[in-house]
Amino acid sequence: MPAITPHHVPVSGSTTSIVKENDVESLSSSTKISSAGDSKLSGKDDEACQNSYDTLQGTPTTTTTRSEDGISGFSISIRSDPKQSELKLIASKRSSALSSRTTQQVLSELTINKFDMKSVGLIGRDAEIATLKSCLERVMTAPSDKNEARQGTQTTKTSQGHKELVFIKGLSGAGKSSLAKTLENDINRKGQGGAFVEGKFDLTSSDAPYSGIAAAFGAICQFVLDKNNEVSAASTSIAESIVSSLGEEVQLLIHLIPELRDVVASYMDTSEMTAQDVDIEYGTERWKYAFRTLTRVFNSHVSPLVLVLDDLQWADVSSLEVMDYLISDVQNPNQLLVIGCYRSNEVDENSILYNRIQTLKGKQAKSGFSITEIEVGGCKVEDVNKIIMKMLSIDDDATTRDLAEVCFKRTLGNPFFLIQFMTMLQSEELLTYNLGLLKWVWDVVKIETATMSAANVVELLQSRLRKLPLQAQLFLKYAACLGSSFNLSSLQLVWEKHAVRRGRAEVTDTVEKLLALVLEERILEEAGVNKYRWVHDKVQEAALSQDELDDEANASFQFEIGEALYYSLDQEELQEELFTVVDLINKQCDTKRAEFAQLNLTAAEKAQSISAFQSSAKYVANGIGHLPPNGMWTANRSSTLRLYTLGAELEFALGHVETAESYSNEVLNREDCSTMESLPLKIAKIRKVCVYDSRFTETVNLSLDLLNELGCKLVWNTTMMPMQAIATFMRTIKMAKKAPAPQDFYTTLGAMEDPKQQKIMAILSRLCFAAYNDDNMFLNLLGCCKMVQMTLKYGVSDGSAPVFAGLGSLVSAVQQDYATATTFAEMGLAMQSYRRTPRASETIGIAYMFVLPWTQPLQSCLSPLEDGYSSAMRVGYTEWGMNCLVANRILIPYMMGRRLNSILEEYSEILSQLEELKLSDQILSLKMWSQMILNLTNHPTTGTGEAHELEGEIFSSKSFTGKNVIHVATIHFLEGELLLFADYQAAAQRAIKGGDKFVKLFPGMMSGMIETFHRAIALYVLARQTGKRKYRTQANRLRKTIEKWHNGGNPNVVHYHYLLSAENAALTNKHAVAEE
Repeated sequence: MPAITPHHVPVSGSTTSIVKENDVESLSSSTKISSAGDSKLSGKDDEACQNSYDTLQGTPTTTTTRSEDGISGFSISIRSDPKQSELKLIASKRSSALSSRTTQQVLSELTINKFDMKSVGLIGRDAEIATLKSCLERVMTAPSDKNEARQGTQTTKTSQGHKELVFIKGLSGAGKSSLAKTLENDINRKGQGGAFVEGKFDLTSSDAPYSGIAAAFGAICQFVLDKNNEVSAASTSIAESIVSSLGEEVQLLIHLIPELRDVVASYMDTSEMTAQDVDIEYGTERWKYAFRTLTRVFNSHVSPLVLVLDDLQWADVSSLEVMDYLISDVQNPNQLLVIGCYRSNEVDENSILYNRIQTLKGKQAKSGFSITEIEVGGCKVEDVNKIIMKMLSIDDDATTRDLAEVCFKRTLGNPFFLIQFMTMLQSEELLTYNLGLLKWVWDVVKIETATMSAANVVELLQSRLRKLPLQAQLFLKYAACLGSSFNLSSLQLVWEKHAVRRGRAEVTDTVEKLLALVLEERILEEAGVNKYRWVHDKVQEAALSQDELDDEANASFQFEIGEALYYSLDQEELQEELFTVVDLINKQCDTKRAEFAQLNLTAAEKAQSISAFQSSAKYVANGIGHLPPNGMWTANRSSTLRLYTLGAELEFALGHVETAESYSNEVLNREDCSTMESLPLKIAKIRKVCVYDSRFTETVNLSLDLLNELGCKLVWNTTMMPMQAIATFMRTIKMAKKAPAPQDFYTTLGAMEDPKQQKIMAILSRLCFAAYNDDNMFLNLLGCCKMVQMTLKYGVSDGSAPVFAGLGSLVSAVQQDYATATTFAEMGLAMQSYRRTPRASETIGIAYMFVLPWTQPLQSCLSPLEDGYSSAMRVGYTEWGMNCLVANRILIPYMMGRRLNSILEEYSEILSQLEELKLSDQILSLKMWSQMILNLTNHPTTGTGEAHELEGEIFSSKSFTGKNVIHVATIHFLEGELLLFADYQAAAQRAIKGGDKFVKLFPGMMSGMIETFHRAIALYVLARQTGKRKYRTQANRLRKTIEKWHNGGNPNVVHYHYLLSAENAALTNKHAVAEE
């Protein structure tokens, strides 16, 4: 047999690669001397080896041999560098008829003739790696209070310096993901219980909500489950914390993160869980709470947590919001590093990612995290040379310099492009391993000539894919349609249901065989049990477009794949793959089929249930696009009505008024549209005008018109409204007193079942809110009374509990009948315990801020208010949640006499939450309180005003021009507090001049107790000092008011009552009584 010669003339200076041990074993084991399988070499083989040992300077000697069975073969023997030990290679070729292993098979098992990719690593990225590791180091060196974090929502301590956000940007293939993964070994090596998890967004499903987020959290769940196999107590503790912190919201998350089901399975029944309805108005805040709480729990047990979100340029709006929620969570005191990778050339100033990054930059200081941006460019030619040296196992940089230069010119130093380019050179035999010379050889001139037309990496990859068998090419195109990762069952399904059944001539191989091929070619890689992913998104892109179809033909192909999945998957499988299937079908939106319209409606409702409102709106638009023009309102009336209604609700919420109104008009302009069918659209418009535009007068008018349309006439005569409201209030109190006792209320009345009455209650609730903000108190009173009457008549609805608590607050403030007020408030709380609604915090807030403090110790109100806060944040009802928090952390502690500095410590955290929620009215009230406490403690930031003035850096009453009643009342109260501790005389004079201004402006508010007491104290002091009757008279009036509260069973004024009684006795020279 002739000697082995190189395919091309080797370039001067090429070096010999080191043969690896397993290559020797591969060649040796392939040598068969006899049919019995004797592995010993023949005498002639030994002789051939001896001849090769005598060869000088590593020159190969090829000797023809014959084995004992008479089969011709050859052996190769090499003496390498004199400093190295002798290396012997012997290969015995056999005929295919007598040997089970061909020479080609043997050669395919060698490693010396393959690229050494494992040793390449990241080259030329030292600065970027150092920057990234410094971010991790800052995170890990910051203290972490795990015990505090495990309390879930029970902590509001601000975390500073625990979180870092890193953006890695660069062109595709620059090594962004690889750079991020350099931290994985660091996390594992530290051995401190940290975790490194990844989530990737998809090229083909950019509308699918939370895809990368769900993948990342699924990875965290899997990490926890794996940890459970090692230490069962660890996972048990995490599961217990998740269930206790999230409650029913676990159900919400499981539908997005299926792996979470296995984590909590031991602590709650997850078998019957179904998707929950999410209110458009509060859904975003609800999901914010759920993601943050879940992350806090995970992060308290797994710290540091490194969360990598790859290909952010394809992320949906909801996913970017979640990234924002997690990194800006001031209540997470643990070590968190979030890394976002994106293609810089696909993100400009108009992109949602760019704008989100700018938003994050603006809030990093207040939210306690730092942002680092790392740009990854192309490698320098020196680095390209180092990569090639590693790939070819060559130590001399001069040897590969010319190859590196041509590779650099063709790839611009892009690492992924470089590797694909080198792979192409090998497949085209422009770069070969010469087994005779035992070294890589190439011809630079031929490479430059043959590769001049390679324009980009996709073209290069397409060229590589075209060398695969036609079946493999088609197979990869199918796989590309399924996304960046997919499971085996889906791939088998589309291959068998679409490709095979369509009778494609090239389809003969099985999925298993084709998978083995593309895995070997490193086009796909395993991502779990029967799960696979693309080695790079550019490979997926190349596979999707490799047959050079135009956009329309490509869309049609993807539509056919989606259609095949739709008709083949069972209902459960379809739900799991819903967004993938719908996104494929929507590639061809001009297909007018009712079933696809319904499928998009299902996807829209699922997206809405996870608060992905932008994605939901897109599915609605696509669903409407699929509606058949003929029969849309006859055969498909239900789906059509639901699509247009949901679309209007979503678009109003998103601020797309023109689109929302076009959807609404499609329904409202139809003569056959009933009142109940049009009702959701009209309610959506009222919500938009009230909640998003704050046009309260218009809200009132729209609500009254709609109530009249539904037969609920609330106001009979505008001029007589005050009298009507008072009469209705008194009549309603009598009706409510006859209602069942609080503990029996819900079981006796039951739930409101009539859909029409439910809608009327919802409209009345919105009307009451708008009327209150429009300073129309009598209309507000009429609306509240009507809701109480409807509850007593038709049963309990979502608005019943807070309105009964509200009735209690009115009775407390107006009639000062605290026993009856308490009964009404307890009715509301009892309803809430039976029927937990998003408005639970409102019921709790009203009851424990305006009613129950007049009959129960303030201390007993703290825990319910904390629950009200947690409940509100869980469901997104944030305004009342923050009311509960402020009362729990500021107002009640002040009334109870807690140290002012400890109260002030709560300010920054609460302010941060309010600012994030954009609750401007509450922000202003909190700043007023904070300035008052600063002034009382003579804090350095008090400002230039007098100590008794509400002036300083945080708030200035002199600059205040607002007319909000609560703000005006709060300023009056706080200025009185400052004056009391600065100047008794001025405080007493102000008490006479101002009178009962605060309790009139803010009737029923619990702070009225301490305000009344402090006025009385100031008046008694001045009465004693001056002896003037007017001070004593006013002081006695206030003392009697507090005495009435005391006699009515108010435990919080007992010490007020005795102290004022002592002051009065001392003033009348009854010193013995005063001492008692």
